[in-house]
Amino acid sequence: MATDRNPERAQGGLSSLDRGLRVLTFVQDRGQVDVAEIAAGLDIPLSTAYRYVQRLKRSGFLVEVGDRLLPGERLTDRSSDHPDHLVDVARPMLVRLREATGLTAALSVRVHGAALCLASRRSGTGSVAFHPGQVHTLYSGASATPLLAMAPAAVRRQVIEGRLHRYTAATPDAAQLRRELELIRRQGYHVTRGWLTPGMSAVGVPVVVGGRCLCALSLVAADNALADPAVPLRLLPLLRQAAGELAARLPRDLPAAWVPPDAVSEGTDEQQDPASE
Repeated sequence: MATDRNPERAQGGLSSLDRGLRVLTFVQDRGQVDVAEIAAGLDIPLSTAYRYVQRLKRSGFLVEVGDRLLPGERLTDRSSDHPDHLVDVARPMLVRLREATGLTAALSVRVHGAALCLASRRSGTGSVAFHPGQVHTLYSGASATPLLAMAPAAVRRQVIEGRLHRYTAATPDAAQLRRELELIRRQGYHVTRGWLTPGMSAVGVPVVVGGRCLCALSLVAADNALADPAVPLRLLPLLRQAAGELAARLPRDLPAAWVPPDAVSEGTDEQQDPASE
């Protein structure tokens, strides 16, 4: 007679796979959590929660941003059900932005409560934190903040009311971040200085398709390159032109895998195209 030799199943009635799936489901349902919340929510020992979290992080199913855990890129693969990956469509715009400005151009998307850099064209100067495949908080400078500003209200509240990691002295607190997000939604772009990396500045714009913010385009450089307040304003037409061209090349009926997992319609004011304001 066959016997179950899995001690975890024998003791707790759940296999390792079952537990791992429960952890993943818990994180996906909440967007971002810490290990203690997982342990309490699933009624498992903290040491067990840590063990599963480490396995899932190594496998790419979870990522850690600041002190919070979020669903990883492997849970939101944007290439699986469409022949053209967003990166392929955006590549010519990134190349032109870098060539026209001499600055690093970046493409980022929102994955639940985090910003994922999909692609960049580096200028070779400065210490740029946004590299392809890297995940950051949604307040990590202007490569990410347009995504947060155009996200559903529930996502904005979750970030603002959560624990904001202070990367530098310039990283905003909740009150300042709320004001900055309102500014982005009003003017359709954002300029940040040293929010993520000391000595680095960025200017970014959202790319809105079919009423949803699909991604953001940004230019990143050392502070001295953007020190004059007039410089970001001179870069804006280039960024907006690239964003408009990218939006025009994308299908209005976006493949489900390209849309942020929780980007549901919450009213016309939630995902309004800033160009129409």
